[in-house]
Amino acid sequence: MSQRLTLQTLAENLIRESQTPFTLEDYVSRIQERWRRRIAPDTLDHLKAKLNDHDYLIEVGDNDFLPFRLILNRLGRIPLVINPGTVEQEKGLLVPGHRLAPFVSCELEEGELVFVDTEGREVPKKRKTFFIEDVIPFFQYCDERHFPDQIKVNQFVPGKSMLTLTAWDVRPLYSAYGLKPGDAMQARLEDYRGGVFSLHPYPAEKGREDRIRLRSLYIALERVLSDLFTRKRQRPDRLDKQLLYALFTLAERRVEIPAFSLPGMVENLNRMHVVRDEVRGIHMAPAHPAGPDPYVWEAVEQTPSGRTGSLAEIFEDMGLAFNDLEFKAILVSMMATDDFDIEAVFDLLFGAKRDRFYDERQHKAFYRYLRKMLQGICEDLQCPEPKPVSDIRNETVGIKLRLIQILRYLESQMVNLEDLPAEMLEALADLDEFCTETLEKLSDRLNPPDVKSIRDMRMTLHMIGPDADLIEEDIYDNLGIY
Repeated sequence: MSQRLTLQTLAENLIRESQTPFTLEDYVSRIQERWRRRIAPDTLDHLKAKLNDHDYLIEVGDNDFLPFRLILNRLGRIPLVINPGTVEQEKGLLVPGHRLAPFVSCELEEGELVFVDTEGREVPKKRKTFFIEDVIPFFQYCDERHFPDQIKVNQFVPGKSMLTLTAWDVRPLYSAYGLKPGDAMQARLEDYRGGVFSLHPYPAEKGREDRIRLRSLYIALERVLSDLFTRKRQRPDRLDKQLLYALFTLAERRVEIPAFSLPGMVENLNRMHVVRDEVRGIHMAPAHPAGPDPYVWEAVEQTPSGRTGSLAEIFEDMGLAFNDLEFKAILVSMMATDDFDIEAVFDLLFGAKRDRFYDERQHKAFYRYLRKMLQGICEDLQCPEPKPVSDIRNETVGIKLRLIQILRYLESQMVNLEDLPAEMLEALADLDEFCTETLEKLSDRLNPPDVKSIRDMRMTLHMIGPDADLIEEDIYDNLGIY
C-alpha cells in the first residue's frame, strides 16, 4: 500500500524535480496548484523558510533559486582530475575524499559511492586501515558529513593514529589503462543520487596539455566565487554549492571546462581560500593577501629620454618588444628568404610605436643605424650559410613575430599582462627567452653557433612549437574568461 503524500513530501519532490530556475512565488504557486487544498499561512511560511538552506537549491538572488538538477544537467559530465597520492600508488588503491567535489550528494556516505571502469564493470571496494597522516590530506576540504570518523587515536604520536575507511582497488585499472608514474585518472559523474562515477585514464601528457586551460579556468572560477561571496557575505553557501554555482556560471557563458580539480584550484587561488568554522561549515572566503600578486612577465612603463647612442638604446627608449640583435636576425631572415612580407613585418614591429620617437634627432639616428645594419647584412648574404642554421633562425623569427602579434592583440583588447594567469605569463616568458637567446646567437651570419648548440636549438624548437600553438589558441579563443 502506497504511503499517503504529505505536503512536506510534495514540496521536496517539487524541488528535486525542478529543471529550471524559479522564484519564491513560482514555488508557492506550484505547491498550491498540486496540493489543491488550503495551506495554513504558518505552514507556508515554514516551507518558504526551508528554501534558503535546502541541500539541493542555490539561492542566487532575492527569492531566486537554482535547483541542483538544472545545474547537473547543464554541466554534463565534467571530468574530475584524481592525482594519486603516495599511499594510493604504493597500494594500488583509490581514496577519493574531496577530489570528487562538488559532485557528491550530501545524502551519501563515502562508502556508498560506486566506481566503474570504462566498460561499466564495478571497481571492488573494501574497508582499509591507514595511518591518519597518510590519508587525512584527501579529506581536507570535505564537508563534515563526508569526513571519516572511525579513528583510533595514538595519544603519544598523533600522526600515527589509525583511520579506517573505504578504499577501491584500482590495480586492475592501472594495468588495463597502461598508467605510469605521473599519470592520473579522471572521474566522471554518471548518477548523482546513486553516487556512481566512471574512471578513465588521464596521462601525464594530457595533463600538461590542459595545464594552461586549467589555470585559466581557476582564474575565472575565483572571480565568480569572489563575486558570489560578496553578495552572500553574511550567509555564504557551503563549498559544494559555491563550486557548482561558479561552474554553472562559466558554462552559461559558454566557457569550455576541460576538467576540474578542487586541490588544483585551491593551490592556484590568489584572493580566495578554503575556511572551516562551526557556524558556516566549510566554504570559500577572501584570503586578503598581504601584497600584490606576483607575475612572471610585467608591463614596464617606459619613460623616453631621447637616447641615440646605439640602436639598442633607441629600441629600449621606445619600449619595443625586441632588442637590436633580435631585430638584426629578423632582417636577415626577411632578406634571405621570401617567407616574410617585409611591409607587414615592419608594421607589426613598429606599428604600435609609430610617431613615438622622442624627437627628430632620435628619428634620424634610428634610420642612420638601420642603413648601416642593412649594408652589413647585404654583404653577409653574399656568403653561403648551412641550411639547418637558416631554418632554425626562420622558425625562431616566426615564433618571435607570433609573440609580438599576441602583445598587439592584447593591447587592442585593452588587456594588461597582469590580467593574464601567472602560468600563461610564465609560458610566454619562456618562449620569449628562447627566442631572444637564439636570435642573438644567430644574428651574426658569418659566425654561427657550434654544432651542439645548433642541435640543442633544433630540439628545443620541436618541444616549444606546440606550446606556442596552445598559447595562441587560448588567448585568441578564450580571452573572454580572463
